[in-house]
Amino acid sequence: MRKSLVVFELTDEEIRALWFSVPPFSKHSPCSTQVKFDRIPIPAGVVEQGNVRDENVLIDILARYGTERSSEGQKAYLAIPLHQGFIRSYTLPWIPKRDRKSAISLLVDEEISIARSDLLFDYLVLAEEKHVGLKILLGATRHSLLDRYVYIFGRAGYKVTSVDFAFSILGQSLGFEPNEDVLYLQGKSESFQMALFRGSVPESVRSLQPAQRPLSHPLTVANGESANKWTDELENEIRRFLLYHRTQHPDLNLKRLVWNGDSGAELLAQGILKSNQVSVVEQARLGNAPDFWRKVLEENLGWCEVVLGYGIQISAHRPRLDLWRHPNMAQMVKRKYQRIVLFLCALFMIGTIIWVSLYKITMSLQQEVQQLSSQGAKFEVQAKHQEELEKAWNKVKLHTEKIGDGIAQIQAIQAMPGAGLKIEKVIYKQGIMSLSGSAKDSGSVQTLIRTLRTMGWEQPALSSYKLTSLNNVEFTLSAKRGRMRME
Repeated sequence: MRKSLVVFELTDEEIRALWFSVPPFSKHSPCSTQVKFDRIPIPAGVVEQGNVRDENVLIDILARYGTERSSEGQKAYLAIPLHQGFIRSYTLPWIPKRDRKSAISLLVDEEISIARSDLLFDYLVLAEEKHVGLKILLGATRHSLLDRYVYIFGRAGYKVTSVDFAFSILGQSLGFEPNEDVLYLQGKSESFQMALFRGSVPESVRSLQPAQRPLSHPLTVANGESANKWTDELENEIRRFLLYHRTQHPDLNLKRLVWNGDSGAELLAQGILKSNQVSVVEQARLGNAPDFWRKVLEENLGWCEVVLGYGIQISAHRPRLDLWRHPNMAQMVKRKYQRIVLFLCALFMIGTIIWVSLYKITMSLQQEVQQLSSQGAKFEVQAKHQEELEKAWNKVKLHTEKIGDGIAQIQAIQAMPGAGLKIEKVIYKQGIMSLSGSAKDSGSVQTLIRTLRTMGWEQPALSSYKLTSLNNVEFTLSAKRGRMRME
C-alpha cells in the first residue's frame, strides 16, 4: 500500500506543493506516476522574509486548498526560507557517535546567538573519516517560529513531520561538488535571491530588491534606460556581495553561476558573466529526478526544484536536516507514553473488575465454606455420638446373654434359703445396673452386696436406704458391670 505525501515550500509570494506517493519501506527512488505540483498564491504582506504576519489568512488559504485535495490529517514536509535561520558546515575532530550530540551542543552554544529556550537545531554528517575528522552541516532556527508554522499547517489539516531550509535542500539536490564554490541566483524580474554555496552548504543568502522598481519586467526590455539602470543596480549589489565574501574567505574559488527563474534571471546572470565575476553560467537542473517527474520539472522550471528535491530525499530515505526532529520525537515519546499509560489504566481497570468479581465469588465461597464447616462440625459430633452409641450397642449386643444370666442370678438370690430379700425392680443401662427391693434387715442387704461382688459386679453401692415401721428395709443400689467375668 502506497503512502501519499505532500511537500510544501513557503515563500513570501506563494506556497508551492508537490504531491506524490511512495511504497512503504522503499529505499529506492520514487516511482510514483501520480505527481502533482501546485502553486498557491499568497496576498502581499501575509508572509514577509519568512515571518507570518497574518496567520488567519494563511490558515484559510491552506484550508481551502486542503478541501480541494481532501487532505485532512495529511502527513506533510515543510521547506522554509533561510531568513530566520542559521546554517553552516564545520570540520571537527572525529567524535564517536555516542558523544556527538553533547559535543555539537557545545558548538551550538558557541556559534549560535539564539537563546537556548527558543532554539531548535539539527546536524547532518557530510563526510567522516574514522579517528581522523568529521564534517557536519549544522542548521538552527527559533522554536517559536517553527512552532507557529506547524500550528498554522496543523489548523489547516496537515501534520508537519519534518522541516528543512529551502536552500539547504537545493544545495544537496543540485549536485554541487564538495570543494566547489557556486553563486546561485533565483527569482523573477521584480525580485531575486542569491546564495553563495560552498559545496552543498549555503554560506550566505541575500534578497535583491532595488529601491525603484521599473514597470512591467524591465529586464526584458532591450536598450531601455530603466532596464539598464536596474540591471546596473543589481549587478553592483552582487559585486559588493562577492567582494565581501572574498575578503572573508581568502580561499574562495568562485567560477560558476547557476540561475533559476524567468528570463530576467538569465539576463542578469549573463551580465555577471560579462563582468568577469564568474567564468561559467548555466541554468539549474535536478539531474537525479525520476523519469515520471521530469515532465513536472520541465513545465515548472524555476519553481518546483526545492519541493522536487525534497521529495527525492524523502522517498529515497536519504539523511537530511530535520529542524523539527526533536519536538517531533518528543511528541512521539509523549504519545507512546500516553498509549502506555492508557494501556496500563485499561489493564488496571480490567484487573480491578476481575479482582472485584473474584472477590465477590471468594466471599460467597467463604460463606459457603463457613456454612459447610458448621454443618460438618455438627455432623462430626453426631457421627462421634453415633459411633459411641454403636460401640455401646455392640458391647451390649455382644454380652446380652451374659448380662441376662447375671440378672437372672440376681433374681435367683431372693429365692435362696434365709436370704430375706425381695427384689422388686432391676434396671440395666449402659453398663450400670440399678436394683430396688426390700429386705427383712440390714444384714440381708449387706449379704446382697457381697453376693454381687462375688458375681463380678463392681462398685456396688446403696443409692437409697429406708427402714420401715415393721423394721423392714427398703433399698436401692447400683453396680457396674464387671469386665473380667462379664466380657
